[in-house]
Amino acid sequence: MSFLGKKWVIRNENKDLSLIDKMLENRDLKTEEEVYSFFNYSLNRLHDPLLLKDMKKAVERIKKAVEEHEKIMIFGDYDVDGTSATALLFDLLQKIGADVYYTLPDREHDGYGLKDYFIKKFAEEGVNLVITVDCGTANVKEVKLANELGLEVIVTDHHDLPKELPKAYALINPKQPDCDYPNKELSGSGVAFKLVSALAPFYFDEETTERYLYAQMGIAVLGLIADCMKLTGENRVLTNNGLKSLSEGNHPGIRALLEEAGMDTTKVTSTTVGYFLGPRINAAGRLDSAQHALELLLGNVEKVATLSDLNTRRQSMVKKFVEEAKAQVAESKGSNHIIVVSSPDWNAGTLGLIAGKMCDLYHRPAIAMQEKEDEFVASCRSLNIFDITAFLRKEAGGLFTSVGGHMLAGGFVLPKANKDELLRVIEKKASDYIDLDTFHGTLELECEVDEAELSFAITENIRKFEPFGNGNPEPTLLIRNVRISDIKPVGKQGEHLQFPIKLGDQKFQAIAFRFGEHLDKIKPENNYDIAFNLEVNEWAGRKKLQLRVVDIKEII
Repeated sequence: MSFLGKKWVIRNENKDLSLIDKMLENRDLKTEEEVYSFFNYSLNRLHDPLLLKDMKKAVERIKKAVEEHEKIMIFGDYDVDGTSATALLFDLLQKIGADVYYTLPDREHDGYGLKDYFIKKFAEEGVNLVITVDCGTANVKEVKLANELGLEVIVTDHHDLPKELPKAYALINPKQPDCDYPNKELSGSGVAFKLVSALAPFYFDEETTERYLYAQMGIAVLGLIADCMKLTGENRVLTNNGLKSLSEGNHPGIRALLEEAGMDTTKVTSTTVGYFLGPRINAAGRLDSAQHALELLLGNVEKVATLSDLNTRRQSMVKKFVEEAKAQVAESKGSNHIIVVSSPDWNAGTLGLIAGKMCDLYHRPAIAMQEKEDEFVASCRSLNIFDITAFLRKEAGGLFTSVGGHMLAGGFVLPKANKDELLRVIEKKASDYIDLDTFHGTLELECEVDEAELSFAITENIRKFEPFGNGNPEPTLLIRNVRISDIKPVGKQGEHLQFPIKLGDQKFQAIAFRFGEHLDKIKPENNYDIAFNLEVNEWAGRKKLQLRVVDIKEII
């Protein structure tokens, strides 16, 4: 095993192919047409939003609400996808003169999705039409209550379908089996963008519509990347153009947030969104109110300081909570096919991060729960192809107040009285799905390379494959049999490692982020295989090739 405890899998070992040809083959791009399609980002390739089931119905209902000055309430979610989806729809409806408002739930007190008390409150306030974004597919009871109180509900969502669907006025979710929309991998912000795309031509001329939608792709891409949707097909077109839109500075709030993070505002990539923008936007809903993030997305640059402060707090809290979770795992006497940790002191907004870290550390699906007075609130994370949400629904569905999510990420609310039964179910049933001897975290490597293949020209060709993400990962390359010496710990607490690597006649700088804890494992007399991403490090006008280390394995 490697330093990170992962099994390495090399995707392409064909020595007759160049690095770029291996990348094409790994992405199943075999014909000229397939290659052309992969690198073609024309907006003409976007699908007609009216292909989405109930889209036309929803558009007509919203147009009626605007014309008759009905009160419209957008109900979103507190994460990046939910806030970006809310921003997209609110911005358009406000611009076309609608009487529109928004509500974002509090993660700690409200949890995910509609609640009865929200519906009752909307009815008391005279709301006529509720539009959900990034939620609503599972809210059968709440939509029924809305119907009884005279409110009409349009659901826009992308989450997996429960057995029973809400009887909404319109339900827009590409995952419906009778929905003809080709792209089933839209995020909540992607679905909201499609609704905006269907509405805008009724209120703007063609040129204004085109310009407006291009600008708003910059907001849509935040949810696509943060929610780890597959960046293939239409999502690749949306992401590429959305990143260009952000790089052109179409959104002052995002630009200001990038500046505060010390990032180049003119070169926004999927990595920028995933590692710098996403965590800062998410921090609002995790620790305080998602409204801070929403206001920033709508242009309030004064919210930058708030988001940055919350993100710093979030980092400190998660570090502490993860140490507590690790101690629980060490004391656990169970089989740990699925890691389960809990505490009354954990913040609900950090549960997904705790579960994700447990998943990374122990290479097992993980559940992190916050213990409340009468119930547990939980976030789940998984790996490989183990569907954590499907497992919970099938084996323990009757135990939960609510449960939902995707294959690799989910969540639930569990009455306290049912905790022991849930643990018994996991202990008994998880072994049917997970073989501890073979269930390892895996690291997919693009291919093995030698020093002759590492050049500025190669990095330029690799970048043509962007945007990277789920379905099109940044290529992780492999070099074998190298020695590591002259290691220098870097970072405030020496949490990163920096060292030179000599390959043939060339010398490269390597940076291993968060590898400080592995310093004692590295011996200058031993040889190692290194998995890395190739990048260009630019400093003071000088450019150097750099190996961003992903993992290390000692050769025995």
